Amino acid sequence: MSLLTRWLQLAAGLSTAALLSACAPASYLVKQPTPSGIAGKATGTAPAAWVIDDQRKGAERDFSTGVLTAGLRTEAGPIQPVPFLAEHLQAELASRGLAVQVRAASADATPNLFLQSFRMQNHRANGFAPFVTFTYLSADIDTPSGRKRVAAFVKRGKVPVWSFEEVIEPTLNQPLSLAVKELASKIAAQAYGWRASDATLNALLAKVGPQAKLEGDAHLDVYALGFSNHPGAKDRLVQLTQHPDEYVRLAAISSLGTLGATDQFALLKGLYERRDAIWQDRAMALKSIGDLGTPASRALLTEELKRWESGKGDKESIWTAQIIRLYL
Repeated sequence: MSLLTRWLQLAAGLSTAALLSACAPASYLVKQPTPSGIAGKATGTAPAAWVIDDQRKGAERDFSTGVLTAGLRTEAGPIQPVPFLAEHLQAELASRGLAVQVRAASADATPNLFLQSFRMQNHRANGFAPFVTFTYLSADIDTPSGRKRVAAFVKRGKVPVWSFEEVIEPTLNQPLSLAVKELASKIAAQAYGWRASDATLNALLAKVGPQAKLEGDAHLDVYALGFSNHPGAKDRLVQLTQHPDEYVRLAAISSLGTLGATDQFALLKGLYERRDAIWQDRAMALKSIGDLGTPASRALLTEELKRWESGKGDKESIWTAQIIRLYL
């Protein structure tokens, strides 16, 4: 190989790296999640505390990974996943009227929340493509009816136009907040029988009704419908699974899983099997199938994991298998 050829290869590699980075900083200052304050009522009272046993293993312990170096920090310093989750999970539950403590495991406390995954993965194809994050959260929780697996998956993307500061709110702040809120919603439902009041549901429905202009951050209101744990949200969410806006649609698909809408298994399976649909629609449908927790949904995940793990090892196979493993 000539010296010129080697120089050209090095230049091409440096050019690609520059396009991917596109002035990306080495770390990001993220906001603390703001509690939702959804008004509702619980039918149970136990447990009075959640004690987190950190069972993450291997690569799962790396909180922020991906194509770009992207350390995450708050004003207090680099994010420590378990303390961060404990603090904001407690705040979210308290905002719903569930005044419980959440803390890391210690010698004098018996764990009842077993953390399996909590991390953010980023991807960018080139300097002109969106900066995309996948946020994964998975845990086993002890409930009155036994140990349950609960999980969250959030996909967000944004093309930075003027600076990388533009990606912080949509791809970092919002997914972290949504993941904590989804975990809180599932804990509230599974352990306390909590759901939003009818008045709260009606207020949420008014924000995303057929006459509403769903633009900007409207997808956050759609997610809030799922976080209500109210079955009255289901019909509108089903309609919104066909919405033209990608993130409204993803929020609706995800929220059917958060609600545990087992009667929508066929709809979710159909969305997942639409090979002409974009990957994120199919991925979110698969996530919600996992949320249902039925023998049929679990059998589908088990079969699909085998298929994706025996695939070509491309991004779609890797990313899809990662979602399935949140539940298995």
